[in-house]
Amino acid sequence: MAPKSAETRSAVGFNPDPDHAVTLPSFYYWDGEICAREREEIWFKTWQFVGHARDVARPGDFLTADILDQKILVTRGKDGTLRAFYNVCMHRGHVLAEGHGNRSIFTCPFHAWSYDATGALKAAGNAENVAGFRLEDFGLAAVQVEVFANMVFVNLDPRAPALAVQAAGLDADIRARVRGYDDMVSVRADARPLACNWKYILDQNECYHCPVLHPKVGFGSRSKTRWINEQHSIWSRHISRADPDEIEGSGDGIMPKADADSPLVYETYIWFLWPNLVFLSHRGAANFKIQRVVPTGAESCVFSVDNLCPSAVPTDRDIEGIDFYWNIVVPQDVGAMEAQQRGAHARGYTQGRLMVDRERGVRSEHAVHHFDDLVWRALNGPNYRL
Repeated sequence: MAPKSAETRSAVGFNPDPDHAVTLPSFYYWDGEICAREREEIWFKTWQFVGHARDVARPGDFLTADILDQKILVTRGKDGTLRAFYNVCMHRGHVLAEGHGNRSIFTCPFHAWSYDATGALKAAGNAENVAGFRLEDFGLAAVQVEVFANMVFVNLDPRAPALAVQAAGLDADIRARVRGYDDMVSVRADARPLACNWKYILDQNECYHCPVLHPKVGFGSRSKTRWINEQHSIWSRHISRADPDEIEGSGDGIMPKADADSPLVYETYIWFLWPNLVFLSHRGAANFKIQRVVPTGAESCVFSVDNLCPSAVPTDRDIEGIDFYWNIVVPQDVGAMEAQQRGAHARGYTQGRLMVDRERGVRSEHAVHHFDDLVWRALNGPNYRL
């Protein structure tokens, strides 16, 4: 579809003040030029989750991942150091490794160039007969890697500050609020393609919609529920604090019956980490979810949830909470996000007003403004006009 007119584009901007916040311009959700700018200014300059620290804990452990079309290899060397590289052989660009596992040498399946876990080229067939060839000139190209809150992140920008610096306080906040966090293990991963721009998933980080879309979950729809939130530089946290008596008799599908051996949690914690992660620990049995969205086009993406539990063998109660969230809650959101995508093309719509109240309460959309402002500044810098 053709972009909106230049006149329309010049008439829109973005307000840095959440009390007077508007949405991002509608074409930010379908325009090819915006998508291309996001690729360079967001996806290739931010810290991206690629796996769990326990998956690369031993010398020789490795995993592979994709940042859009960029292939990444993460490996732990014999010296115990975690390193990341572009996952391509430096000879002819063939993908070097697939999947995950444990090995000390990575041999290209095309011409058998071999690298160790430090990225050094160790062997190249017939190298002794090639004029001026030196193994040390063809090591793998390094990528920044960091372990943060037991998760492995990479950043393609060599100048990017450490995630621990950018997201200061988030790691400690998660550990303080999620019972047994360091023992949590990934037990199931779910994913589904969505017919909408990736930003709509992060724009859903508000509870203005909860009474409408999630009437049986209870975020903000019960008189005794409290909503406590904080925004930081590239992360935010929301706490939905429910009344136990009210929730116990509500039929809330996330809350199973109490178990003396594993007490229930009556608070839901939601953390956003720029640009594409939401961490969730919902009411019920101890749990932690890593929600991630990755664009596959200007108007399509893949949404995934990695479910963590206290044991590698989830209990029936664990599965009940996982299934309720994936099969009931997520589909309720999906319909709204995909309908927004269809509506964003309307010639009669350019921007809307975000409903940010003074109290920053349960019905306020200030968290949407926080995310949208990060998008705007990544693409436009301090200029709040187009």
